[in-house]
Amino acid sequence: MIKVKLEGLDVVAARLAGMGKQVDFAAATALNKTAFDVRNDVYAQMRAVIAGGPTVQYTLKSFRVEKASKQSLAATVGLRTDSPGKGSRFDKTLAHLFTGGNRNLKRMERAFQAAGILPSGMFMVIPNESSWAIKINAHGNPDGGFVTQLIAYFNAFGEQGYKANMTDKRRGELAKKKQEGGYMKICGVVYFISTGRGQTKHLQPGIWAKRGTHGIDVAPVFLFVRRPQYKQLFDLEAIANKRVKSDWQANFSQAFAKALRTAR
Repeated sequence: MIKVKLEGLDVVAARLAGMGKQVDFAAATALNKTAFDVRNDVYAQMRAVIAGGPTVQYTLKSFRVEKASKQSLAATVGLRTDSPGKGSRFDKTLAHLFTGGNRNLKRMERAFQAAGILPSGMFMVIPNESSWAIKINAHGNPDGGFVTQLIAYFNAFGEQGYKANMTDKRRGELAKKKQEGGYMKICGVVYFISTGRGQTKHLQPGIWAKRGTHGIDVAPVFLFVRRPQYKQLFDLEAIANKRVKSDWQANFSQAFAKALRTAR
């Protein structure tokens, strides 16, 4: 999990002065305010760096704050370990933004690789340009239903995984599709694999689609690339340290003053 912990100041002197209860309340309050400000700072950087649209809306829900209490003077800011609906976990899909490094194969890629469609050592990426051939969901990721249909189209199912997500009726419908000119069509679209060689040497390796008269309209669905190397875009610890340095003392002083005013 990508996270940073904000811990309270040394409160021994204040406790010795008989104000431990007020100090603990103030420290927890200040830690929580600072932690939420750190999360807002992360989101502000994401807005500035990541392209707009569904991807930003997805990332701006990706962090959670584990709040401090009087009994535990530590607040944690980190990527959520749950997922939006049926999507992938936030910490699995976004951790590379904070650490850099290599990307691992996704479940979809493992299915295509097991079927011999995705070459070993290659990964699947969405085309940079807008493409009519791929369906994107509200989170900026390939639509799950479309991916399921595509894997079925290429008969890339194993006994587990995506096969379990398709109904018997839908599998039967795809199986009954007629071959037209050596290709199977779905909604008038033909999907095919480019190896970047031979008849497809003019196309980058990947999964492509064509439609229209004689398949004149060609567009990429997924492109096959070498293992992507991610650059660290955000330094969570640096963001947190900057906020603590600028605001912690003021947050604590304000909370402590309130604690003294309302003390019983």
